Amino acid sequence: MNQQEIAFMGRITAGLSHEINNVLAIIKESAGLMDDILKLCPEDAVPHQDRLSKASVNIRKQVDRGVNIVTGLNRFAHSMDEPWAQVDLNELTARITFLMQRFGRQRRVRLIAVPHPEPLIIQTDPFRLEMLLAAGLDFCLVQAGEGSDIVGQARLVDGRPAIWMGSGPDVSPTHFAVKGPCPHDLLALQANVKHLNVDIFDVGTDALPGLLIQFR
Repeated sequence: MNQQEIAFMGRITAGLSHEINNVLAIIKESAGLMDDILKLCPEDAVPHQDRLSKASVNIRKQVDRGVNIVTGLNRFAHSMDEPWAQVDLNELTARITFLMQRFGRQRRVRLIAVPHPEPLIIQTDPFRLEMLLAAGLDFCLVQAGEGSDIVGQARLVDGRPAIWMGSGPDVSPTHFAVKGPCPHDLLALQANVKHLNVDIFDVGTDALPGLLIQFR
């Protein structure tokens, strides 16, 4: 897709996500009103009163979950607004990790975003970087064992901004033993790698997947 097509898709997606949020807000308000009315009624005055109250609570919980999902979708859509923008790698890594969680659940792997202690601000193409991060998480998911965790974390490596993703108990190192260059699975995104001016390294072990995306 060219930039005009990407911007159009982002604009429509952002608009629809706003509309979905409006619908969810009305559902939550109606569920709250129903719960308030039930609380005003004498006990057992309404058939299945207890079950209706529990249903109201569940509706509001699911609406809150829906709002979180739609908010993530809206922020993803706005990443298509500009072809080159200033972003915080902490926020972007957290967003794409959240959006990819369903694919982790399908493999029974938990995806976790761990923020860097300070903002890491860079100029980049947000949409294409999100594509690259999603592909990196997919690469790790394929290798991860069932029941394991995959962490995504923005960090500084050798003084340069980077994003590490992988499994392992320690998410603090600033130096890595490079196992190999960009994995073959990600070669299809070489155009994005060149466009984003990044290097990708396989930093995993035989037992634990790991990937490092480092900005030049």
